[in-house]
Amino acid sequence: MIKYRDTLLTNIHKQIETWYAQKSPVSHEELYRFLHSLKGTSGTIGLTDLSDLSQILLDRMDDMPVKEWSLGEWRVFLQELITLCYEQRSEPEVFIENSTLQRETPCEQQPLVLILDDDVTLLMYLKEYLEKRNWSVIATVYPHKALDYFHDMNPDCFILDLNIPETGGFQVMQTISEKIKKQYVPTTIISIDCERETRLNAYRLGADDVMCKPLDMEELVVRLERQLRRKRWMNSILFLDELTGVNNRNSFVDTYQRLLSDAQRTNTPFSLAFLDIDFFKGVNDTYGHLIGDEVLTRFAAFIGQSAEKQDVLFRYGGEEFILLMPRTSVQTGKMRLEQMLSAFCSLAFEAPEGTFSLSFSGGIVQVDEPHKPHTYWVEAADTALYAAKNAGRRRIETAQITETHDSPKVKLKVAIIDDDPMIRVMLADSIQTSFDGWMHVDIQTYEEGAAFFDSTWHQGQEPYLVILDGMMPQMDGLEVLQKIRNLPNAKKYTVIMLTGRTEEQDIVRALQLGADDYMTKPFRTRELEARIMRLVKRML
Repeated sequence: MIKYRDTLLTNIHKQIETWYAQKSPVSHEELYRFLHSLKGTSGTIGLTDLSDLSQILLDRMDDMPVKEWSLGEWRVFLQELITLCYEQRSEPEVFIENSTLQRETPCEQQPLVLILDDDVTLLMYLKEYLEKRNWSVIATVYPHKALDYFHDMNPDCFILDLNIPETGGFQVMQTISEKIKKQYVPTTIISIDCERETRLNAYRLGADDVMCKPLDMEELVVRLERQLRRKRWMNSILFLDELTGVNNRNSFVDTYQRLLSDAQRTNTPFSLAFLDIDFFKGVNDTYGHLIGDEVLTRFAAFIGQSAEKQDVLFRYGGEEFILLMPRTSVQTGKMRLEQMLSAFCSLAFEAPEGTFSLSFSGGIVQVDEPHKPHTYWVEAADTALYAAKNAGRRRIETAQITETHDSPKVKLKVAIIDDDPMIRVMLADSIQTSFDGWMHVDIQTYEEGAAFFDSTWHQGQEPYLVILDGMMPQMDGLEVLQKIRNLPNAKKYTVIMLTGRTEEQDIVRALQLGADDYMTKPFRTRELEARIMRLVKRML
C-alpha cells in the first residue's frame, strides 16, 4: 500500500508543479476532474484524510460558477490540500522517529536550549536528539552569535563547549557572568578536559553543571530536565524581573484585574501604556549587551521613579514595558508620558566608545470597556505604540480602538527560495496565515537564488527572513547564504536553511557560513512556523 501511496503523492506533486510552471489559468473542468480522481484513488488506498478533503473541495466547487482559475486563485483554493500532501509524504519517517516519544508539547511550551560547540557533527547530533524530545534548539559554532542569541532569545538553558578556537568557553562564560547572576539561565559546560581545576573554574564563573565528553546522552537529558524544572519553579514563584527589578509578566494579569476592579468600584479612569526603547537593538550591536542591560535597568528605574505612586510598571519582554495607570485618563496619561519622554531624552549613557542618548515611544489606551479581556487592551496600546514608531519614534500615540482590527503594525519581508513550487506555495500560505492580524508580511517566492539577488526587493531597510533550500540548480543554497552574509547589511537577514537528511556536509557548511537555523526535510509545517515565530521575535 505504501508503494501506491507514494506514487499518488508523487503524481499530485507533478500536477501542481505543471500548473505552477504553465502560468496560464486552469480550467474549472480540469481542476474538478483532478479532485474527483484524487478523492477516489486516495480513499481506495487508505488516505482517508486526503479523500475527505477532496470531497470538501469538490462540494465547494459545486457551489461556484464555472470559471478559469488563475494561479493565485487555485493556489489559495488548494492550500490545505497542498500542505496535507506534503505532510503525508513526510509522515512515515516523522512517525518512526517520534514513535517512542511522549505526546507532542505545544510549541510555545517547549523549552529553548542554546548550544555552542565548534564540533559541528556533535552540534547536529545534540540538536536532533533534543528536538526529538520536543525541545526547541538553537545551535551555533560561533561565540558571537551564541552571545547574541543568549541576550536576544532568553534561552531556558545554555550548553557550551570549553574548547572553542579564538574565543574559548571560559571567555564566553566571563562575558555572560554578570547576566546569569541576575537572570537564572542554567548553564552546562561540556568538555574533553574534566580536570579538577577546569571544573572549579567553570563553577566559579557560574556554570551549573560540567559534563565530560564523550557525552552520555541519557544522563545529559536527565541533568538538563532537573535544571529546567528548577527554572520553571523559580519563574513560577518570582514576580520580579531579574534584570531590572520591576514586575515581570507573571504578575501582570492578577495586577491588571485588581486595578480594573478598583477602577470599576471607585468609578475612576484606568489607562494602560505600552512603552518601547527606540533603536535598542542598535545599542546592543554598537555597544554590546552589557551596556544594553544597563540601558534597560536605567530605563526601568527612570520610569518607575517618574510614575505616580499608584502606577505599576512591568517588563513585558525585551525592551518592551507596560505601565498600568490607575485613576488616570488617557489624556492625562499621555501628557505625563510625554513629560517622561522629554526628561529621558536628556539622560546620558556612558560606553567605552563614548556618550550617547536615547528616546522611547509609547502607545496608551483607556480601559473603558471592562468586559473585554486584558489582551484586547494590550493589543490596542501595542498598535498605538507601532503607530508612534511609524510616525518617526520619540512620541506617544493614543490608541484608536479600530486600529486593533485594521492594518497590522510591523513590516517584515520574507523570501522563500526553493525550486519546488509545492514547497513555495505551502510555505507562503502558511506564513501568511501565521502572521495575519499581528504584522504586515511581504512574502516573495523565488525558484532559484539568482532571481532573489536580481530583484531590488531585497534591498529595503526592513528586516528580512530568508527560508532557503540547500539543493537548487545553478546557484545552490550555500552559495546564496554566502552571498547574503557578504552583503554590507548582512545583519538584517535571518536565514533558515532547509536540507535533506543525507546532506550532513551541507548542514556543517551552512552553520559555518552563519545560518541562523536549519530544518531537515521532511518537516512539519507547525514546527517550522514555531521556529519562524521564535526568530522573528528576536529580529524585531
